[in-house]
Amino acid sequence: MILDFIKSCDEALAHEPSNAQIMRLRGLMYNVLGEYDKALSDFEQAIKSAPADAVTYYLKSESHYRKDEFNKAKQDYMRALKLQQDAKFTEEDIIKATVTDSNDLKEIKTVIEFEKEQAILKFFEALGSN
Repeated sequence: MILDFIKSCDEALAHEPSNAQIMRLRGLMYNVLGEYDKALSDFEQAIKSAPADAVTYYLKSESHYRKDEFNKAKQDYMRALKLQQDAKFTEEDIIKATVTDSNDLKEIKTVIEFEKEQAILKFFEALGSN
């Protein structure tokens, strides 16, 4: 089923190659399959088309987390927060972000899982309203 969904995304992207929402969804499916490099590639493309999309940064953060790239995960998570909440930290703070201990990792994982579920729910709600 997921592979069919990815194929549908491929077909849609053939007609709308810069559609950030479709790119993000395909990346999400790659995350589900554990194909994190493909997911990251899709998220990067989605960000180029929609640089202010916090959800894509959350999902990108999860891909990095799953690849044990914890500092990159935290940086993308902080970018998402900044976009979503107009947080008070700067781009320099984001670049310097590091994971300092296992509590940081637990917190990141918990938030990423929650945000991923929220992103999926919002997507399906949007589909239902169209």
